[in-house]
Amino acid sequence: MSETSTPLLPIATGARVRAVIGMLVRRHRARTVGVAVLFLVASALGVVLPACLGRIVDAVSTDAGFAVIAGWVAGAGAGAIGAAVVMLWAARVLTGLVQDVLADLREDVFSSAMRLPVSTVDDGETADLLSRVTGDVDAVAEAGGNVVPVLLSAGFAIGVSVIALTAIDPWLALAGVASAPLYVLGTRAFLRRSRAVFREVRVREAARSQAVLEAVEGIETLTALNEQDHALERVRVRAEQSIRMQIEGVRVRNRLFRWINGGELVGLGAILVTGFLLHANGAISVGMVTAAALVFHRLFDPVGQLIFGLDDIQRAAIGLARLVGVIDMTPEQRPTASGAARPTGDREAVAVDLQDVGYRYPTTGRGISDVTLRVEPGTTAALVGSSGSGKSTLARVIAGHHPPSSGRVAFTPETTAPYYVSQELHQFRGSIADNLRLVAPDASDDEMVAVLVAVGADWAVGSLTSVALDDPLDEGRIQQLAIARALLADPAVVILDEATADVGLHHRDAVEAAIGVLRRNRTTVLIAHRLDPVSTAEQIVVFDDGRVAQRGTHDDLLASEGLYRSFWLAQRSTAGFR
Repeated sequence: MSETSTPLLPIATGARVRAVIGMLVRRHRARTVGVAVLFLVASALGVVLPACLGRIVDAVSTDAGFAVIAGWVAGAGAGAIGAAVVMLWAARVLTGLVQDVLADLREDVFSSAMRLPVSTVDDGETADLLSRVTGDVDAVAEAGGNVVPVLLSAGFAIGVSVIALTAIDPWLALAGVASAPLYVLGTRAFLRRSRAVFREVRVREAARSQAVLEAVEGIETLTALNEQDHALERVRVRAEQSIRMQIEGVRVRNRLFRWINGGELVGLGAILVTGFLLHANGAISVGMVTAAALVFHRLFDPVGQLIFGLDDIQRAAIGLARLVGVIDMTPEQRPTASGAARPTGDREAVAVDLQDVGYRYPTTGRGISDVTLRVEPGTTAALVGSSGSGKSTLARVIAGHHPPSSGRVAFTPETTAPYYVSQELHQFRGSIADNLRLVAPDASDDEMVAVLVAVGADWAVGSLTSVALDDPLDEGRIQQLAIARALLADPAVVILDEATADVGLHHRDAVEAAIGVLRRNRTTVLIAHRLDPVSTAEQIVVFDDGRVAQRGTHDDLLASEGLYRSFWLAQRSTAGFR
């Protein structure tokens, strides 16, 4: 099976990236102008040293005397010191400017990522979004903090040096320009190849991360099905593809080195030959040729920095395009969530009906097809299957995260949206009460204490209204709070999507007991790789490749050959049962 390298989430065009960067920079217009002026002054002062050294050569060759030579030496020293001081000042101002621009960018990206529709994130795979808000943000931050000051300094140094060469003698400037074709050809070849290579590197890294995440998250099911080798092979293949692309990136950089070294050789040689001919004809002095050679030699580092910096700029440009792609995906306006979702008065039992429901992610094509299911009021339907079989997709369709592309989902009687509890563990800032009141801002202390006690979180009662939790909670207690929050919302329908997957063994019993309280007298859709909690459900639906493969009670499914029986026996075996 071939692996695709198509990016799962959109990537912005170069024009769009430039527009976003321009918008961010315009927020700091005054400092941007100030930075440009400082770098221009620093670059101009940097030419003073080679100019003075040329004068010293002429003074020595004409026996001008100690006072004249000492004056030019003092001028060279003053120019070098002045250039260093102004350059440090410019770099300091630029660093602050870059960090402020990056802070604006990070805020925009994370704000957009948090507002993306769940279906969009699932369609693009979690690892792709994760790689953007971590790896790509880091790449852009590194380029902004380390590369931009170097490149800006190099750009001004090159411009001022070309002007200085022209001022010494236009023929010397023209001789120096002889190196330009090598620089241009090498840079064009590098840009043409490196953009595609570095973009592919980021995509391959995201694909590798996704394979690792799926292998880790589905380890129990993979073990039950004896599919560990297949998962490891998938990780190996994607890792090798990522490494091959990184090696290709090194080759692209090495080719650029040869072009740059050739340009330096041709340029300096042309200046020395031209200077020799001009001096032989009496057009310029030896000191002027010396100054011109030193000015051109002074360009070696800036030109190298500018061209080699394109490596990091290319990486940052790809990262920016991926980040701006996230920003552009965010809808202009999204409805805000209501405050308290819990019903008032007695809660009525609700049935869930699905008729020929289908849903496909537009990019990956994964999803579910022709699912018909009824969950009776107050009962639990458990969805089981291997990773990618479609059970979580169906749960999100029921929760309203994904609109079905075919069929219908109905609640009888109609009710508010189901409450969704996922495997993700997150402790929100603030006190225990702040964490609980996210779903019910008007909840009283007595109500919060009641749900905490009900889920076995007695440990939280004493610190209910503390200003903030002193220490981060462990995963078991975080999930107990999540279940208490669901109990406080008091939904008619609750969806539990691998709610114990990331909970350690020493906390699992307590969390499963809390889930048992939440399920009581509620219509529940339960998704789990572990089959112990599944066995108590009134009906069990087994998924395979997006379709219902089996359904029935635990006893019924164990009595017949099929996936469920294989899962159960494999888990019993790996748990030490005979």
